[in-house]
Amino acid sequence: MVYALEDPRIRILLELKKEIDEEYERLTERLKKLRAYRQALDNTIGAGSFATADAILGKGETPTAAEAAPPESAEVPETIEIYDKARSKLLAIIHREDDTLRIVPAENALYDIKKGAFARFFMERILGKFQREDRHRVENGEITWENAFDFKVEDEDGLLKEMIIKNYGTKERFEEIQRALRWALEKTYTQR
Repeated sequence: MVYALEDPRIRILLELKKEIDEEYERLTERLKKLRAYRQALDNTIGAGSFATADAILGKGETPTAAEAAPPESAEVPETIEIYDKARSKLLAIIHREDDTLRIVPAENALYDIKKGAFARFFMERILGKFQREDRHRVENGEITWENAFDFKVEDEDGLLKEMIIKNYGTKERFEEIQRALRWALEKTYTQR
């Protein structure tokens, strides 16, 4: 069957195609805006949740010199000791090299990774927030999956053995990880 351009059916189909293309473009733009709004909400909720937890628990302290964040692209491996707020007990040690953090509990400390402070606050709210942010950045073509934030927790019978965090990102993220980690470890600390 051959249709000529003068055929009214072709004109109707072309108009329909034009409408579909315009609607597709409008919806694509709307989706971009919604993704941006969702990202902004995730960031605000994550930051607000962290600040609110600090404020509620009175943990708004600033990092000590030993815990201050290193430059974003340091090449020399670094060891950072994480102490409780009173600085009376060592909680964990962070081994930092390039974009990777290896967190090891202090020798005398046990941490149940299933408890709320560690599981829900540190892993879900803080580390999960960074994963969501980087997932969005990958989806938007800003970074590759190889450069996206990721973490792995090794445990033995539910007790923290070590945690590896890759591609932690900025100095601000590093500082937030330290503050949140200290708080979560203080809440779940048990002595051997």
